[in-house]
Amino acid sequence: MRSASFAATLVLATALTLAPVAARADEEKSLAYIGIVGVGSVICTLVYSPIKVTYAATGLVVSGLAWMWTLGDTNVSGQIYTNTIGGDYVLMPSHLERQRNPRFIER
Repeated sequence: MRSASFAATLVLATALTLAPVAARADEEKSLAYIGIVGVGSVICTLVYSPIKVTYAATGLVVSGLAWMWTLGDTNVSGQIYTNTIGGDYVLMPSHLERQRNPRFIER
């Protein structure tokens, strides 16, 4: 119970401390803002990358099965392979700031 209230207090204090930094982000990017966005991109990448790698590995297996099913037709299997393997594996700060959209699937 005590650790839960400490964690809640820590989150609240962090949010209140960083709120002025986020509000000022449009004017100029301070060192704190850049650090927050950098840490946020690392945390988001820790969640996003395993999902993307799993999707790419599944696409690789499906591409191989499509190649076998079509008796070596690389047009079909190549499209599956290219679409699932391509894209971003890491979320950058520019993704979080909506300057650039992350590409989950290669188009």
